[in-house]
Amino acid sequence: MSCCGQGRAALRASHAIQTPKAPRVAGVGIARVTGDAALRANVPIRYLGAAPIVVRGLATGRAYQFAAGRAVQPVDARDVTGLLKKGIFRRST
Repeated sequence: MSCCGQGRAALRASHAIQTPKAPRVAGVGIARVTGDAALRANVPIRYLGAAPIVVRGLATGRAYQFAAGRAVQPVDARDVTGLLKKGIFRRST
């Protein structure tokens, strides 16, 4: 006759065997942080219109507000291409 404690121990042992640990790779975390930071770089964009406008970045979903007095705004690098296609924005230097 077996004890129920032995059944729980066997169950724990079978789960431990089925869930192997993933190997660690050196340097992967550092490269990923650097890549993510580069994606979040801001690019100054100039609005060419006069009326206030709010546009949403296609990549990030972030809202950008432009007006004559605030014609140059920092825009996430991932959203720049979509805004430039509208024809009312230019890269600012």
